[in-house]
Amino acid sequence: MANGGDAIALLRDSLAAEGIALSVEYLPWQDALKKAEQPGYLGYYPAWLSEIQAGFIASSPILTSQLAVMTSQSSVQHFESIEQLFNESKVGIVGAYIYPDEVEKVIQAYESSIIRAANDEELFHLLQTNQINFAIAAPEVFNYFATQKNVSKPHIVSQFVDSPLVIGIRNAPENREKATRLQSLFSINNLETMVYTKPKKLLLTYIDIPSISPFNEFISQIYDDIGIKTQIQATPARRGLLLLNAGIIDADVVRAKSIIKEFENVVVVEPSLSVINIVLLCRQTLPCSREILYDPSKNIISTTGNTELLSEFDIKARITHNEALNHSLDLLRKKRINYILYPALENELASLKKEFHVIVLRQLAVNTVINKKHAALIPELSKAIKARLPELKRQLDKDNIKQSNLPKN
Repeated sequence: MANGGDAIALLRDSLAAEGIALSVEYLPWQDALKKAEQPGYLGYYPAWLSEIQAGFIASSPILTSQLAVMTSQSSVQHFESIEQLFNESKVGIVGAYIYPDEVEKVIQAYESSIIRAANDEELFHLLQTNQINFAIAAPEVFNYFATQKNVSKPHIVSQFVDSPLVIGIRNAPENREKATRLQSLFSINNLETMVYTKPKKLLLTYIDIPSISPFNEFISQIYDDIGIKTQIQATPARRGLLLLNAGIIDADVVRAKSIIKEFENVVVVEPSLSVINIVLLCRQTLPCSREILYDPSKNIISTTGNTELLSEFDIKARITHNEALNHSLDLLRKKRINYILYPALENELASLKKEFHVIVLRQLAVNTVINKKHAALIPELSKAIKARLPELKRQLDKDNIKQSNLPKN
């Protein structure tokens, strides 16, 4: 680029205002990381915090990096959900990059769909020639390539949370004074001055279990109350949280508060909507008790989240993880498995007891959750939830009565 790249231009101008000259060598990424280890170099830039290697320290953020899921404008892919996009399509990334942690976790979750390119230009070529369906890339970079090659700009399907870009500073005596000056020059507060604009539409996920419908309708109405339309998609339990934490999903309908702790970009919205029961479901023809959990000869199907919520039980049984809860229920009904750990909402217990032995192991409050980039919406959401919560409780009570009156299979 004529300005040497927007990130470099910003850094050069900021340093020049302080009377500091900047000298830059442009190298392939892996070569840049290697050369930055040599004396005489401040370090490498621009880097995500995830790319700060041993022997280097991170500067204060210089600017933020935008990453998006993109596709060719001339062949926009049709898909029903983000889960389908990642699970059933070829998704390209740059193999040399160590992506921000929340993005890396999504990549690892869909490893079988990932295609690795040598650099951004090769990734752009793979997308333009339909060798991949989607690419995870910076829109500014792909738009630049599109302009240079006189082709249509790629279409943004969904965006990740913006990530800070920093200088990886070689941790050596000669650089420590420079690092101190950089820390004072670039303040993290500069990245937090953006004014939040309320979106017109948000993308939400939910765990596909039989009793979820009243919650989907309730949360859709809550967002409608504050002037936001919603698109709601079913997503396997663990993957839904990974996508939410990464920012390509905006919110999730209902989750146990306890499981959110490990996801730093996910925020709980109060008040709680109901109670969830983590239960052991057994085939009716088999003995069923908590002792199943401690029997190494037994195999139990569970989501990752359920086993984490039951960590204090010190489970000895063999656990097979399956994030598709409805699929696990079907396997139990077809007698292909004997036991599953299942998150049953209060209005679901009556119907489950007609099909299986049910042992309640733990009760947890459940809330709707949202990505922290939308934290400004929380006061409005909380107010709307409080106003309508009696409606939800009446609907759940009504469903409980219906389930209790159903004949036993």
